[in-house]
Amino acid sequence: MSALETPDPALSESEADRRIALDPRDAAAMLAKADHRMREGDHRAANAYYVQTIRLAGMGAGLASSDLQRAQTAVDWLAQRFRQAIIDGLASEGVTRSQMNPRFAKSLSIMFGEMQRDPPRQRYPQLPNTYFYPDLPHVEFADSAEFDWAAGIESASKVILAEAQHLLAAGKGFGPYVKRTQQRPQGDVHGMLEDPSWSTLDLTDKGRPVLERTELAPATWETIANAAPLCDIPARAPSLMFSLLRPGSRIPPHTGMINTRYICHLPLIVPGNGAIRVGSETRPWEFGELLVFDDTIEHEAWNDSSDDRLVLIFDVWRPEISDEERHQIRALFRAVDAY
Repeated sequence: MSALETPDPALSESEADRRIALDPRDAAAMLAKADHRMREGDHRAANAYYVQTIRLAGMGAGLASSDLQRAQTAVDWLAQRFRQAIIDGLASEGVTRSQMNPRFAKSLSIMFGEMQRDPPRQRYPQLPNTYFYPDLPHVEFADSAEFDWAAGIESASKVILAEAQHLLAAGKGFGPYVKRTQQRPQGDVHGMLEDPSWSTLDLTDKGRPVLERTELAPATWETIANAAPLCDIPARAPSLMFSLLRPGSRIPPHTGMINTRYICHLPLIVPGNGAIRVGSETRPWEFGELLVFDDTIEHEAWNDSSDDRLVLIFDVWRPEISDEERHQIRALFRAVDAY
């Protein structure tokens, strides 16, 4: 498709970044940032900033009608380009329309805006903020006893706890879970941006093990990597991390990225007076007893005790997702990342 002409941005990119940092509702700065990303060929980032510009205009931020129309034109152009890139990328891996699993094909149609997802019937529906996979059972907490791999992980809890305690005592590697970035519009990120009250030590980065970190907790890594059906999606999963919640802290209600996986909590340090709510269900953490849940359903957690809470978090494929679907989902995200 032909290129879209983009005018000279009204601000330098550094000035746009400065203004957005001061005021995330600055629509003019957001538009300038989008224009810079478009001119650099960073179409995924450009789209995110154009979409945020349109959202801010709808919230009453001052923006000329011509600028709003230009942002919408850019979003429409980028959507068409994105759709074709994904179809071509899938085809290059042998995933054509005729070969797609019906659920996967439906997920694409929803992603491209060709159809709407079925109206949710639940009070707390699946609301993934990256990718929605249709027609999966609605599960808030899954029964860990149904997974043949769960008991082996639970039996290793004391060994994993010993490694975690060593890392905590050494003060190694923990940092705020929600980190600042200028690659995409962030908003307030549930008020947790750079907040050390929720800190993690990640053994993986963008789905790949980080050797210098896995060497700090070798039994933890080997136990999870060998036992669990880890959700492996290029550049996104699996995630494996120690998650520390400080005394008196709360993780606000939010939803996760992708509903083709379950999130697992293995509780390690559990001082009491804390719990996690997923949808309509609330459960406390109990040492060594796995909690398995769908994080695309609204959830929150709190630690009202006077001591730290520590859990090991990892993600696994939902058992309903077949090998064929897993292959096609991986191919999709490789196409997305190549865009």
